[in-house]
Amino acid sequence: MNDKGINNLSIQTRVEELNDFALLLKKFGNVAFRAIQKNNYYSGYAVGMERITRLIKEDKFNIEAFRLNPVIGVRKFIHGYFADRGGNMPDVFIEGNTVFLETKFYKNCLTIEAEKLAEQCHEDVCAIYCRTFAKGIVSVLEDFFPEIVINFYNVSSRRDGKNSDCREAFQVLSPKRVENPS
Repeated sequence: MNDKGINNLSIQTRVEELNDFALLLKKFGNVAFRAIQKNNYYSGYAVGMERITRLIKEDKFNIEAFRLNPVIGVRKFIHGYFADRGGNMPDVFIEGNTVFLETKFYKNCLTIEAEKLAEQCHEDVCAIYCRTFAKGIVSVLEDFFPEIVINFYNVSSRRDGKNSDCREAFQVLSPKRVENPS
């Protein structure tokens, strides 16, 4: 697996990345956020490509089943990524045509721990760092299935230094929208 972004569970690697981001922010100001966002999006995209390729090689990705119900397909793809990666496992669930990725009261968020050790890193980097990485992972699916659009947005976030909550939404739009059977 790709060793960049939230895919890497090493605190030292995370601190180094955040220090690099802090350096860019110091040298370029807030305009650096765009570059950081692109970097993490493309790191996530690379992980998504590796994931879909591996699943196809292992005959674990059914293209027709995905086309029949892309909402469930997106949920399985995201859930499978986090299950394979290990570490903190978010809840991944469906409501209507939206897949939610949710963490609640996480005490061991590696990015928050890394920020404590990093040089003057903005907490806003977490939003860019983690969210754009996740968006990159699922964007692979939009490219291979052009009949779907995945609207990605943050629903809520809370960070108080002790715990972190986050809810991200992946709204799947498709001409063949199938309701979640649950």
